[in-house]
Amino acid sequence: MASSTSPLTISGMSANNARHEAPVHDFLSDIVRKPAQHARFMNMLSMLEHMGSRKIMVSQMNRTLTEDVLKHLAEEARHAYFFKRQAERIAKKSLDGYTEENTMERVSALMYFGRLDAGISAQVSDEDAYPWVSLIIELRACWLYEIYNDVLSKSDVKLSLKSLLAEEDMHLAEMFGMCGHDTAKLKALSAYETGLFGRLWNKLCIASPLAKAA
Repeated sequence: MASSTSPLTISGMSANNARHEAPVHDFLSDIVRKPAQHARFMNMLSMLEHMGSRKIMVSQMNRTLTEDVLKHLAEEARHAYFFKRQAERIAKKSLDGYTEENTMERVSALMYFGRLDAGISAQVSDEDAYPWVSLIIELRACWLYEIYNDVLSKSDVKLSLKSLLAEEDMHLAEMFGMCGHDTAKLKALSAYETGLFGRLWNKLCIASPLAKAA
């Protein structure tokens, strides 16, 4: 559970998304029992992690790359690989690329990320876009992966997200520091992301009769 000093709590994400926890938990519990759909869901997560690593690379292309930024880039790329590899293990076949066939709600996920990036970038300076976009994405990742890991621990799928969660939590603290611990902006941008997540969730609802609209 997030502490009172965690960005998850400070941002309001924990409280604002409390109503989503049960339906997301039920959705994931349903998905993990269906290998084909589970693989497509994991491939979607791989795609989003890949987009995150690409965002870091593109946004920092003309800047001085520090060791911390390169480490963050490498870890996001590794997370994309992790989910791709696990998706193929569950599907028992190759899932090359991120296609409509092998990626759950591919277009909706792309739109979620694109709108989030553009919306946050429009509200902060170009110099601040990288840490703010990364921070808000890490907030959602930590929130979702905590629920997902709990579901996995109670399923027949032999998979743990503990090490991945530890890295995402570390990124949260790093990005919050880079953003100057601006609590007011954190709350505003987190609320903006929650609205976008709701749109994506409504699309994911189609994949499972147990999922409820956000």
